Amino acid sequence: MTPKKWLSTAILSILVIVSIVAAATTTSVGTVPSSTSTEELIIGFKNNTPPFLQQAMAAKYGYKILARNDALNCVLVEVTRSDTQRAMNALMAEEDFVRYVEPNKRVHALYIPTDPLYSDQWGPQSIKADRAWDTERGNKNVTIAIIDSGIDYYHEDLSTNYVLGGYDWVNNDSDPMDDYGHGTHCAGIAATIIDNGKGIASIAQGNLMAEKVLNETGWGTEWNVSQGIVHAADNNADIISLSLGGDENVSAMEDACLYAWGQDCLLVAAAGNYNIYGVMYPAAYETVIAVGAIYPTDQRLSGNYGPNLELVAPGVGILSTYPSNSYAYSTGTSMAAPHVAGVAALMWSKYPTLTNHEVRDILTHTADDLGPDGFDQYYGYGKVNAMNATDLHAFDTNQPQNPYPSISGIHNGSIMPNQTIIVSKLYTYPCAGTGGHTEYARIWNSALDVNATWQGYTGDWHNISFNKTVVLYKNETYNYTIITGSYPQIIHNTTLIVQDGEITCTNFTDANGKEYDNGIPAFRLFL
Repeated sequence: MTPKKWLSTAILSILVIVSIVAAATTTSVGTVPSSTSTEELIIGFKNNTPPFLQQAMAAKYGYKILARNDALNCVLVEVTRSDTQRAMNALMAEEDFVRYVEPNKRVHALYIPTDPLYSDQWGPQSIKADRAWDTERGNKNVTIAIIDSGIDYYHEDLSTNYVLGGYDWVNNDSDPMDDYGHGTHCAGIAATIIDNGKGIASIAQGNLMAEKVLNETGWGTEWNVSQGIVHAADNNADIISLSLGGDENVSAMEDACLYAWGQDCLLVAAAGNYNIYGVMYPAAYETVIAVGAIYPTDQRLSGNYGPNLELVAPGVGILSTYPSNSYAYSTGTSMAAPHVAGVAALMWSKYPTLTNHEVRDILTHTADDLGPDGFDQYYGYGKVNAMNATDLHAFDTNQPQNPYPSISGIHNGSIMPNQTIIVSKLYTYPCAGTGGHTEYARIWNSALDVNATWQGYTGDWHNISFNKTVVLYKNETYNYTIITGSYPQIIHNTTLIVQDGEITCTNFTDANGKEYDNGIPAFRLFL
């Protein structure tokens, strides 16, 4: 048998400091009550507005008063969702005794993990994972493969998240037990068991798979790394986290990353700790997200940099799991990469229809810009932001105060969202008592092109579905063509600025062939 080449170019764990600590015993929990409604308004009145006038106002607009608070001089009214914006505008413009009109927005419990060492962690808070956890903590439909020194799958904070399917490429068996500690530490950053009263809180809940490619000293071969990547992809890994690297381009490893990317895996790798130009491999490959490390102050750790560096994440003094039910502090870009892997797991848990390309683009578009404005070689696109990446919005023109005159036709124009949104459907606002709808819609620019076609008056005929789910990015411009039928609502403006961004009309040709430059269709883009 030909002996394997053990690399002098260092396929090794990218690690700086490790120190073992004992688990603490304190717990901190905090919540606030929650209530939800998307079809209610809170209307506040000026002093001395009598109840009978409040009641008359509700009757005038056809609103139902659900509750009254005399101490605050306000009422809660029921309004259909499609009337919400119009109601708010009309009440403030027409009723001089109304002091404010506000939607009864949702609130939610503020989640704090019960894990006793959570107060010793700074990574989740830095990337706003704690804010993302209020609405998404991950699930077992997403699997993260840790390509490293293995995982201590008996660890108290990892055992129930560990799944079979990995392999030990060092010892050629199906038991990828960690005998070095580095893989266990990286696994804990990405996906420990949250709220089990033990240890730490990871970025996401999800499955963990181990591909052991590093030995008991933290070294491995390019062949084994390549084998582990392909094996993880073939065994249903969604995210592949690689906290290792070498300084030479190897075709087999590049091909393995390309293979996994083609299987819709997202690959994340450590950039390297040597403070030299050029990130290490496999982080340098086009199919891999290269991750640098930062301090709690957002100052960069002196790691590798260059045009392939894509994101940064916490990587200094990171507390995580370590073999034999212990916990350790470690420093390096090795610790940064699984932070990004964990955020990707949160995204795919909440938005399972996203492709790996879309997840990657969202991660970069929603990152917190650090260093010079925009992309730079020291911070990439910036620090990964879990809250932004898991809080994708809709685009809503809302209804105009006066949608008339209304006529069907062909609308052309552009949209520029002011926040990243995810879109699979279009809802058309019809004029009252009509069958106003969209028969065809197309949204496109140089990066995407999707369309939707009406299926007739069946089911929820106001909504039409695009041929695939797409992401529209903050401050980017997208063209639209919308062909309407019957009597849809029309906003008679050339340009409209709404809460979700800006929309313009370049041309509207009505059903009679007459052309306008101020016919924006009233619609909502949403998931």
